[in-house]
Amino acid sequence: MLTRRGVLTLGTLGCLSATGQPLPRTLLVASGEIPPYASARSEDSFLGALFDEIGPEMGAALEFRYMPWKRCEAAVDDLAVWGAVPYVPTPEREARCLFSAPLYAKKTKLFYYAPGDQAPPVASYSALAELRRFRIGGVRGYYYEQLLRDAGIQMDAAVSEEQNFKKLFAGRVDFVAAVDTVGWSLIPRLFSPREAKNFHTLETPLHVGFNYLMTSKRFPETGPLLERFNAALEKLRRDGRYKRVADRFGLGNSAN
Repeated sequence: MLTRRGVLTLGTLGCLSATGQPLPRTLLVASGEIPPYASARSEDSFLGALFDEIGPEMGAALEFRYMPWKRCEAAVDDLAVWGAVPYVPTPEREARCLFSAPLYAKKTKLFYYAPGDQAPPVASYSALAELRRFRIGGVRGYYYEQLLRDAGIQMDAAVSEEQNFKKLFAGRVDFVAAVDTVGWSLIPRLFSPREAKNFHTLETPLHVGFNYLMTSKRFPETGPLLERFNAALEKLRRDGRYKRVADRFGLGNSAN
């Protein structure tokens, strides 16, 4: 049934059809555009395809709603959706949310644009604070905003990955932070082959870790739901379906 907030609540027994079978249960999942991991375009949405496999295993239909990243997190807090993906735990988020088992591994790199024989803004770095003199772009609301802030770097905020890379190309920032597979997926879509070949990354990653599904601790029955979700995800990993889906999106290595 729908609550006053418009959230589908899942009772222990659920509603029954005329045949006595449980009706399909729908859980809404919020995400922004971050191909090839999540996108309203099915051909660019690894998580969309993966959740299509997870849903039947956990006995629920998982439906995506795409929106700006700030709205994704707000939708979780407002109980307008069951969860949001892909997210990274932070102390602030962990105070009010639960996180799934890891969805995929990722490496966040610093991209730069150097046409011709132009040297990179800096060859390497060992501590993030060494980059304070540079303009570093990122998407507003992403986890690395706090990493940069802690290093004394004021991030030049964009509303999307696409805007982030366009600012880099235009010379408005010196670096942009992005998951490597996301960046290399976007660049050939946004720029000509001649322009695309001038994008590079620093060798040292900004962050290496995992991304997760995030759900509010206040969402009805979210603990048991998350257990079912994690069990379904683990089953897909064991029986090979996870890898087959990842391979379809060119993520066979980085998504495991």
